Amino acid sequence: MKLSVKASFLLSGLVLAVIGATSLFLLDYQQRAITIVIKQDLESEATTLAREIRSFVDENLNDTRAIAGNIPRAPLASGDLEAVRDHLARQASFYPKFENGLFLLDENGNFLTDYPYHPELQGQPFAHRDYFQRTRARARGVIGDPYVSTRTGLPVLTFTAPIFSPSGQLLAVLGASVNLLSPWALGEQQQRKIGQSGYVYMVDRNRQFLMHPDKSKILRSLEAGRNPFLDRAVQGYEGGGETVNSMGVPVLIASRQLPALGWVVLAQLPQKEALATTRNGLAAVGIFFFAALTVVLPVGFFAMRRIVKPLEALEHAALIISQDLRKAEGALTRPFASSALDALRTMRSSDEIGRLARAFFQLSVRLKQTLSSLRTAAEDWERTFSSVQEAVLVLDGEGKILRVNRVAEDLFRVLREEALGRPWREILAMGESAPEDWPTILTLKGSGRFKLTSTLPGVPGRFELSFSMIQGRREAKGFLLMVLDVTEKIQAEERIRDLAFHDSLTRLPNRLLLADRLEQAIATADRNNSKVGVLFVDLDDFKRVNDTFGHKVGDELLRQTGKRLSACLRSNDTLARYAGDEFVAVLMDLKDPAEAASIASRMLESVAEPFDLSGKLVRIGVSIGIAVYPEDGLEGSLLLNHADRAMYRAKGRGKNSFWFADGVVLDDSSSSFPRQ
Repeated sequence: MKLSVKASFLLSGLVLAVIGATSLFLLDYQQRAITIVIKQDLESEATTLAREIRSFVDENLNDTRAIAGNIPRAPLASGDLEAVRDHLARQASFYPKFENGLFLLDENGNFLTDYPYHPELQGQPFAHRDYFQRTRARARGVIGDPYVSTRTGLPVLTFTAPIFSPSGQLLAVLGASVNLLSPWALGEQQQRKIGQSGYVYMVDRNRQFLMHPDKSKILRSLEAGRNPFLDRAVQGYEGGGETVNSMGVPVLIASRQLPALGWVVLAQLPQKEALATTRNGLAAVGIFFFAALTVVLPVGFFAMRRIVKPLEALEHAALIISQDLRKAEGALTRPFASSALDALRTMRSSDEIGRLARAFFQLSVRLKQTLSSLRTAAEDWERTFSSVQEAVLVLDGEGKILRVNRVAEDLFRVLREEALGRPWREILAMGESAPEDWPTILTLKGSGRFKLTSTLPGVPGRFELSFSMIQGRREAKGFLLMVLDVTEKIQAEERIRDLAFHDSLTRLPNRLLLADRLEQAIATADRNNSKVGVLFVDLDDFKRVNDTFGHKVGDELLRQTGKRLSACLRSNDTLARYAGDEFVAVLMDLKDPAEAASIASRMLESVAEPFDLSGKLVRIGVSIGIAVYPEDGLEGSLLLNHADRAMYRAKGRGKNSFWFADGVVLDDSSSSFPRQ
């Protein structure tokens, strides 16, 4: 074979080998980089969804607890199920998300009633249901295992709350049922798309689907081995990975745990879609490779006379590119030295080597553009990190800061450069002493995930500190710390608690708080060998005021009456609005019933003064019934009953007076208080 032929084949093989190796290396690098970014995005998606589902569960448990707190105990205890159903119907209108219904089980797990009403279920045993057993054992609300409702045929999730009598005895268990497919529950989340064909779903420890875009899979289990990554996830693994799903499709996937619920959230994207850009690049390289092959071989036969010098220049450029590609394990900080591109650009030879050099130059430019796109993607990720609305800090394995976003810079009033390398406790404390409840690095390494609500020494309000371990191959590489301002959330919860125990009109304690205060007063009396007075106060002629002047004036009269009655009490006494125009006062640590009579007299005198209601002078009186512990009863409900009856006796004897439960009327002139 002639030397020119050998040289042509040699030159062609060298050029094409360099082109192919460089292209494949860069495409492989691009594929790995894209895979890492997509896995991180999938982990972020799974984390966000897990946080939303946790919030969904907590919100529904709180709402169920609120509904249970409003259930009227008297009809429930007396067996007036129709009144209880009417109350459930009103609650269902306030909480439409429990569209699968509200129901009550008695203390033995038998079905009492529900709304919407299903009379065929009344009396049926539900004691075997897991949510009833766990609610009764723990004496608090739980979330039950998902199941298909026998009433509606829909996949549902049940939230419970126990209902106790004033004495602490379990009266019933409230169940609030949500449709898993409803937009009120997980309906919107399970339709969430990732790219064109990716999606999110959720399973429990038994591989049972709780959320999936394919509704037919809800509450169906996937046998072990069909999805290896899912098998690892249900055993507790968190993070990203690659697997072949149950349909035989290779996917990129990530998981996040909800350990308190035993659920796992997963986000996946088919590798075909995720790596479409890489496949297109590979096809382009293949086309270019074939085109270069068809051009280089014919031209190479005529390159012998000029082969040496152009080959040296080409070899020099290829060497520089190859060296740059190998720097920093393929992380190109400056893709291709300018001298390499200049050498290719300035080769003016018109033979096959010159054309090959120009083709190689074009390929280099394209590869440089590809790498620039990768850098742009990395910068976009950095901007995304900085745009997160919560303060985010990335820590190394020793708790020193590796990265902070802009929100963290603003919150802790520190520049990013100043924060890097410093311990996280020092930054969050802002020069002051760190609270004792903040975790140590040993605590974080031992738990993996840690969350607490605390204060920040330099910032007003309450904040939630959430630590998540960044897992390496063998050990923790560091931690992700998110700082969330929960001041408004805590204040809202406090307002809800206040509304639950106080009357909305007078701001006085309501029946729930009254029952608690009365029990406390009885307990204190037992310890101190003293007495407790219960004054049942009813306004005389209140209906006349309401009918004459209207409800607004009547409401104002109730507010002013509440203030006057409160002013007659001692600091440790309690005045509550019992119902309508009825008030109840609890008098603690009485030594003698005469003290109760004295306070009742002050109430009569105070209310007897005319009321100025929007320019109208109104006079009313009050009738007061008095019961004394322990003479008139050993339980709060019995004392209230006796005081109520005594009030009606006082009203029947002419109103504007008070009457003891034993039937003796006392007035200011009484020097002693005989009892019949």
